Amino acid sequence: MRTDKLVYLLLQLAPQGFFSILGRNPDDASCYEFKSIEPKEVAFRIDGVFIPNADDFTYFVEAQFQQDEQFYARFFAEIFLYLKQYPTAKWQAIVMYPSRSAEQKQIEPYAELLALERVKRIYLDELPESESNAIALFELLIAPEEKVEAQARKIGQRASELELSLLVKILSYKNLTRERIRNMLAIEKDLFKETIFYKEVFEEGKQEGKQEGERVGKLSTVPLLRELGLSDEQIAEKLQLTLAQVQSVLKQ
Repeated sequence: MRTDKLVYLLLQLAPQGFFSILGRNPDDASCYEFKSIEPKEVAFRIDGVFIPNADDFTYFVEAQFQQDEQFYARFFAEIFLYLKQYPTAKWQAIVMYPSRSAEQKQIEPYAELLALERVKRIYLDELPESESNAIALFELLIAPEEKVEAQARKIGQRASELELSLLVKILSYKNLTRERIRNMLAIEKDLFKETIFYKEVFEEGKQEGKQEGERVGKLSTVPLLRELGLSDEQIAEKLQLTLAQVQSVLKQ
């Protein structure tokens, strides 16, 4: 889900909010490195792990915005596989839900684990109001449409450059146009173009355009290579195209 990706982006770029939500000093984030880890031997992937630089807790973090009755089985399996390979005594599992309704219904097999202090379930719609932008960005992820603009303006008034870029990205995921976002936040056009998100989209667009140009150029070469006597398979291999792409050109 797209919103899940935003959660991990916030955890990576603005981890102070995560530590504030846990009741820790937001400055503790500087003592951690945030990673996505794939335990060896099986195709498991833990999307978010805060690894301490000193003797402190390791946090396994999952954003779960869709109901999945296999979630806890998979999540705990990933954690215990990690602990088998990288033993650590101090760890905590954190699940971030938009609301309680997104949690899987069948939790009986995991009831004892969920009751432990090692496991913490965070429901973003139940977070207490905070003046911290780091927390407010998480709250904005699930804000209803009628409250998005007011919350975004409040965040934008006190946002750092990084927070502004994250704010713009979250609003864009809510299908707001760039012009509306710029007007909503009263950002001058030149400053808006300097946000990380704007640069990211611009660079993606340039890269996609370059790739499309290369693809069109290769396709235009297909008839010539056929006239030179190359087979469909040889043309596909030479131009690094799929056989279907080559054959579609020759059928025209």
